[in-house]
Amino acid sequence: MALELAVTYHPGCTVVGVIGTLDAISTPGAKERLDELLAQGHNRMIIDVARLGFCDSSGIWLLLGLHRKTIETGGWIRLAGVNGFLLRLLALTHLDAAFTIDEDLTASLIAASAASGPGRDAGGEA
Repeated sequence: MALELAVTYHPGCTVVGVIGTLDAISTPGAKERLDELLAQGHNRMIIDVARLGFCDSSGIWLLLGLHRKTIETGGWIRLAGVNGFLLRLLALTHLDAAFTIDEDLTASLIAASAASGPGRDAGGEA
């Protein structure tokens, strides 16, 4: 299954829905798109993985790299809808402690709006 990144913009954050397979073949394209978002000032992201079908180590490294980059630019990422194999993989590798993980996208959006407060939105606009 191919990978699709569905990007939506919300006050205070950007949601990236990851649909399909995040593996060695699809990760370079996903990295390019996520780097574009960061370059545009979208450094507060919710990564919705509820429809992620598969993720290998390259996908985990992509998420870790994105996490580092957002923190370096004063932002953050939240993982929404982590379940099944990805939840087990993150727990086995103790990476579940590295990420803020929410049950679903709604919970992430509520938490993000509370954390963002007044100020700039995800696009860097006042």
